[in-house]
Amino acid sequence: MSDDEKRHVYLEFFRFLEAEGKTYSKFKESLGELQSYVALKGLNDEDINLLAKVIMKTTDLGATKRVLLIRCLVPRYKVPENTVKTIIIWYLSSIRELAITVAISIIQWILGILDHQLTHKKVINTFYAMFFHLLLTHKRLEKDIARLIYILAKPEDVTRRDITRLLALHQKYAKPQAHIVALLTLFKSYKPELVPEKFQSVNVESVWKPIPENLRLMFQDAKARLEFQQAKDINLKCFNWCTLESGNKQKNVEPLLPSVGYFQIGSSIFKEKDTNFIFDISNIEELGKLHLNIELPCKAISLLSNTAGYHLLTFADVQYQSRFSYNLYNTLIRALMLENDKFSVKEIDSLLDMTAEFSRYMQQGIPVVNHFLDAYLYFNTGEYQSKLLALLQWMTSVSASDLQEKILIHVQNIFYESTVTTKCEIIKTLKMLITNMFVNQGFEDCCQKTPAPFLGQATTDNLENTISILTKVSEDLIVSGLNIHLYNVLLLSEALSFYEVICELESRSSVLSFTIAPPAVIYGGFVTKICAILSRICKLLSRYHELGLQFREKAENVFEKQMCTISVYIEDIIKALWDNKPFKKKRNKYFLRNIPKDVLKDLEHFDLNSCLNISNHYAILPYKHMLNVAGLDIYTKENARSLLLFHIPSINIFLDVFQQQ
Repeated sequence: MSDDEKRHVYLEFFRFLEAEGKTYSKFKESLGELQSYVALKGLNDEDINLLAKVIMKTTDLGATKRVLLIRCLVPRYKVPENTVKTIIIWYLSSIRELAITVAISIIQWILGILDHQLTHKKVINTFYAMFFHLLLTHKRLEKDIARLIYILAKPEDVTRRDITRLLALHQKYAKPQAHIVALLTLFKSYKPELVPEKFQSVNVESVWKPIPENLRLMFQDAKARLEFQQAKDINLKCFNWCTLESGNKQKNVEPLLPSVGYFQIGSSIFKEKDTNFIFDISNIEELGKLHLNIELPCKAISLLSNTAGYHLLTFADVQYQSRFSYNLYNTLIRALMLENDKFSVKEIDSLLDMTAEFSRYMQQGIPVVNHFLDAYLYFNTGEYQSKLLALLQWMTSVSASDLQEKILIHVQNIFYESTVTTKCEIIKTLKMLITNMFVNQGFEDCCQKTPAPFLGQATTDNLENTISILTKVSEDLIVSGLNIHLYNVLLLSEALSFYEVICELESRSSVLSFTIAPPAVIYGGFVTKICAILSRICKLLSRYHELGLQFREKAENVFEKQMCTISVYIEDIIKALWDNKPFKKKRNKYFLRNIPKDVLKDLEHFDLNSCLNISNHYAILPYKHMLNVAGLDIYTKENARSLLLFHIPSINIFLDVFQQQ
């Protein structure tokens, strides 16, 4: 069906639902079609408003059906402000009649559109006082409302009256409630004079659960559609040259991020006629026409305000770029080390974001940022960690020795002290750093020989050595992280992604290197309960084997050690997946080699050798069970191969290639 036909179908669904309510017999089928359309396209303004009316006015729907419809309130781009207001007003006025699941679903929907910038925050903030009242009066909604208050609250919203009421609520519980403590801590950070009480610090990330995953993914797609639409219209939009205005109101304090400005000396009659000011540029088309005739502003750092500024900085003369670098280094040092108490978090975040975005635009690092990171990471207190990691991704011009001695040692310390989420972020950062180094060096078909436009930076002289250091440090971090967190699935998946990307880069680069994932990743991924990870392990090993053969043709014995390791990996997994011999003692193996013979002998009657074959493996069993329930009997390895052929082809290909070797 075309999009218009699909839209007609769900509009008919809305009409029947409004007329018949819960007695509508084809609810399940119609809902499935609506969910498919919403997940793919999202609803336009008119239709999302219509669905909201159906949810609010059809009183006999039932809680379950209402929740399912609420999760379909996904916009194509943004939710209209009037729709958001209408839903919130209905919610607040009907809160006593709503089922608890419906009430929570509405809050989750509001949180979702806030998190993904699908509506203006000010629209929801209008109802701050009423939500705060709900927090105090509805115990079953307390935790979810507290999260909304945490996001909406501004310093001017915090009053001693609200704090007193919140403290009274806090004292009702025998055990401190994390969500109330988080709110009180936030209020204290805004107005410490109003909250003299002391509270034990809490990790905000662990206080509240995320919104339902399917709803989050649909909102994420809506945000991507919105950003794409905005990118398409970029030529119709004017560049804003005032984005760097500081909100700092302290007297005699120079703004951290200055706005664009000029300093005129002498009469303007001596100015070249063809010269244009930067304010003459309103879009990309004009930037292309006037690029060579633009007079750059006095404060070079002010050009970080937008994409046009990045472009002008990238292709400015070396003297101007040097002045910019000097200003940027001093600004970073001033903001984060010398005078950080004078500037707001928002200002510092903006500075770091713009610096990282400038590097991303140029696809290369800024030398002075490397020096700043060297100085700052030594005193790192955990603030702005994600922003600093974004900068670290672009340290493409640093030498191998400086990278190892001045940067990576601090990254390792941060890694060992961090949570699983931060560890994944660090591994991702190292992966991006290596990727950017390879890209800057160029591949066989586009080797970079011309110096980069920004400061004429040349490519790294000894990329092979630098990559070797980075991959070794990354391996140590990955292995230790997996051991610390007992092979956490998120960490394992990120580690696997790291080696997949490195393998692809090395296969395309003229640099002769061959990085193999350590046993912890290969065997940890092999015994996982997640089928996608098992499939990726088999695919990676197949790619390693293919790449090893290509390298063997280029340089005969350079990578023989890696080839031997790959052979052991493949043989061990084949023995377990197909041959039913994972516990067989053998000199040339990694998998389970440290288990004593006496232990294996005692466990023989448990038939351990068949536990990891393709018919009994943890990751395969859910698929096998579903097909058995459907009437397809899968009891042998041969039957399981048929399952793999259609559902998990990477494992099947792996067995086809290596089973007989």
